[in-house]
Amino acid sequence: MRDDFQIWVDAVCEQVRFRPDRKGIEKELRIHYEDHCKALERLGYEGPLAAERSLRAMGNAQEVGRALDGVHKPWLGWLWEFSRWMVRGLAMLLVMTMLWSVDWDILIKCTRDELAWEEPPPGTARVELEHGTLWAAPGDVTQDPDGTTVAEIDLWLQRRDPLGTDSTEHYYSSWNEFFTYRDEQGELTVRVVDERTRMSARSRYWRSKYSEERTGWTRCQKTVELVLDGPPRWAEVSYPLSGRDWVLRVEWEVEP
Repeated sequence: MRDDFQIWVDAVCEQVRFRPDRKGIEKELRIHYEDHCKALERLGYEGPLAAERSLRAMGNAQEVGRALDGVHKPWLGWLWEFSRWMVRGLAMLLVMTMLWSVDWDILIKCTRDELAWEEPPPGTARVELEHGTLWAAPGDVTQDPDGTTVAEIDLWLQRRDPLGTDSTEHYYSSWNEFFTYRDEQGELTVRVVDERTRMSARSRYWRSKYSEERTGWTRCQKTVELVLDGPPRWAEVSYPLSGRDWVLRVEWEVEP
């Protein structure tokens, strides 16, 4: 059953033509009414009497409603509602446009590779680059059926800026392709293994082991294979294009 105030406030809101504002008007009037009741109770009025006096002080419901309707004009209210929906629609359109332009395969791969980062082993050779840190460690050594030796070098790159710069050292999507490798017999040339070169004559060279490559947002891991004439003793990684004089040296244990 509605109390006297609820009957009064319903009569007020009936006069307000812009319906979305009625709930807010009722809330404000109720706060004002309850504050008035509490003030009278502090002066010694009993609860029912304080409620009666407070409601009487609120005024005639129809007059109060018409006054509020003059403030809450329907056309202004609907214009405000329309502008809010326009802003929401534009925001949704912007978000959808951004999501549409994202290459989700790259996003997922980079995030997965970032989380799969494995710290380099303790004591791994490292060098501080302009935009990050590079580690290099000797990996597995295997013998191919044709007699050549494949020696792996594990590389880790920790970049400080995930957004990238114009520096070649920092361009993670091809950061390894600019490195050079040499061993006791001299420098090795790069060889890209694909269908055109797979059947060509074998020679000393290096190649990326793409199955081992992990390229995240700031952390990258890659394995490089050195195809050699015999068991490796040591190899050096350098980067002449960086304009900085640095060399990382990795050494394999030689069986006696």
